Amino acid sequence: MIDNEIALEALGILCNANVTSVQRQASPTVQLQSSRSASQKWLVIKKFIPTILDADDTCEVSRCNFVCLQGVLGAVPPSAGFRRVNEVDIGAVKDKNHIIDENEFFDPQFNRDYRKLKDTETYYRGGEVYERPCGWQRFALKVLDDYDGNAWLGTRYRSTQSVPGEWPVSYHGTSKKGADGIIQGHYKPGSGQKYGRGIYSTPYIKEALQYAKTFTSKKTGKKYSVILQNRINPQYRQKYNNDKYWLIPIPSGSGAEEEQKMVERAIRPYGLLLKEV
Repeated sequence: MIDNEIALEALGILCNANVTSVQRQASPTVQLQSSRSASQKWLVIKKFIPTILDADDTCEVSRCNFVCLQGVLGAVPPSAGFRRVNEVDIGAVKDKNHIIDENEFFDPQFNRDYRKLKDTETYYRGGEVYERPCGWQRFALKVLDDYDGNAWLGTRYRSTQSVPGEWPVSYHGTSKKGADGIIQGHYKPGSGQKYGRGIYSTPYIKEALQYAKTFTSKKTGKKYSVILQNRINPQYRQKYNNDKYWLIPIPSGSGAEEEQKMVERAIRPYGLLLKEV
């Protein structure tokens, strides 16, 4: 069973930072490390996506993923000598320090263990086929009552069918901030060519897995992959490539505050997915 300490490591990989929590600051070792580090920044759910975007500017895995994504969506093959990198060295993360309140960031009542699950029925969420994350363990993010109502999440007691007002599910493996070209599986608005400027994700977890970050846990010595699970507002979504990729358009020239509002109304992460490799 993957525990919260591994989830904190996964957050650090996504944010390219050292991530701890107030619950673990009681440790004298952690307090000493914190006092020696740069000032810690609070990581909250609504700022989670921008933090990931900033982190990917300095992440080699993200840069490699972007080159591969260009090849997939733009028919631009990687140049000779290109080497794909998927694993992040957790020990190399030093410059940024974030802190969370686990009681405000995670929502354990909605955690799910899908590791041994195999679907035998077709599920729907928000009127779209929902490919459940079989083989993964979900740490739920605390988003209930954090936005304009909860209809976008559906209801707690679920069947295979959608309920009125809920948003469909998408998956995100990586992101690239300010990159030129075509962007898929990304949260950062960037200039696009074929598919347009905006935020891309995919309803297929196997597609997102190709661009997921992996890391070796300091605690267990085991290797894990991490992906975000989101809800997409169909009112602001465009579909491409046989519905495999979903785009939230972000017009060029939008200010940072305006872009943040666009993101909040159109795509919301609600689960951190972890899988032992």
